[in-house]
Amino acid sequence: MKSLLLICFFTCLIVLGNCDYVCAQDYPASPLEKEGYRLIFHDEFDEKEIDRTKWIPEYLPSWPKDRTVCTPTYEMKDGVIRLTIDRNSKNEFDKGMYISGFMSASRTGMHHYDPKRKAFHSIKTEATQINQYGYYEMRAKMQVGGGVHCAWWLIGFEDDPNQSCEIDIFEILGTDVNRIWSTVHSWKDSTIQYHTEHPWFANKKLAEEFHVYGFDWTPEGVTVYVDGIQVMTHKAVITYPLIQIISFYDNRKAKNGWTGTYDPSVPYPKSFDIDYIRMYKKIPEGCQAVPENELCITSIEPARLRILEREAVLRDIDGHVTRELLYTPSFVNVHYNDGTVTQQFVEWEPLSDEAFRQVQNAGTVIVNGKITGLPDDLLKGQEATLIITTTKSE
Repeated sequence: MKSLLLICFFTCLIVLGNCDYVCAQDYPASPLEKEGYRLIFHDEFDEKEIDRTKWIPEYLPSWPKDRTVCTPTYEMKDGVIRLTIDRNSKNEFDKGMYISGFMSASRTGMHHYDPKRKAFHSIKTEATQINQYGYYEMRAKMQVGGGVHCAWWLIGFEDDPNQSCEIDIFEILGTDVNRIWSTVHSWKDSTIQYHTEHPWFANKKLAEEFHVYGFDWTPEGVTVYVDGIQVMTHKAVITYPLIQIISFYDNRKAKNGWTGTYDPSVPYPKSFDIDYIRMYKKIPEGCQAVPENELCITSIEPARLRILEREAVLRDIDGHVTRELLYTPSFVNVHYNDGTVTQQFVEWEPLSDEAFRQVQNAGTVIVNGKITGLPDDLLKGQEATLIITTTKSE
């Protein structure tokens, strides 16, 4: 589909056949490779189903009583994933709020921004992609209609519950489809300041055409782009990895709210179309890109957890107690010969009763773990190490 879209853009011809996902005014897809960067993660949505090695096909599954409503409804065709919500959708996530979405990581109680909300389910802690710093890009088309909005956002994975900031790369409302809302929410992270910008485009039709949405995250702050135009920037020192959530909402009880009033005249199915999602790491100054077949791991940093004597506690969300120690890092930093660093999710060995007793006392406990998300020929059997250091209470 990528080459077909480029032809459409440059020749302004009407695409023949039944490819109803393409418009003659679509903004062209970016090249897969980006000079000065290494491609870390991408999904071109060329398969028939969501790739479970890249995404978790659920949306915040801790929170609704019926977890099945978290499973996305979608179709994949011509290299596009189309999130859909039909009139008879069963995915009522909240009262009148219907949802279709997926994520790059999941855990019990994640995104507990509302203290009144209770986690109904204990969820396996897992991640297909978790990341700190880099350039993200999505090419997508939105949906019109009161009560509707499309969103691409990042949140902290909350190894520490305070690491909970949220970056809304975009939220685009069906009642104002030529405006993009880009917002930084601090939630429990007191080091981050709230910030939002919401420019309106006079010459773009975000619900009729594909456009390219970019997000640049550095140690100093975050910047959002639409078709290469900067639309939001904010100084924010985010010191922990974030995970991706892609979501499509249809609020049938909306009335005079942020998303407008629900409009029953808008036909179903409603859709949010995504051509691709990509994430890159910038090659550091003084380093050079290397061919993929020459890329190798130079070191893997051990994860570290420091606790006070007899204060080690297991993670407990609304009575769902896991075998994870609270504050345990979910990832390790992996260094490569091109100077880049990725964050890789780790499946730590289960903490036995004896190990839990050991970490209650001053000393050091070492735990091994399986690194996920890297090919075997790159990882070469290397494992992750977690060093838990317990110090005496004062």
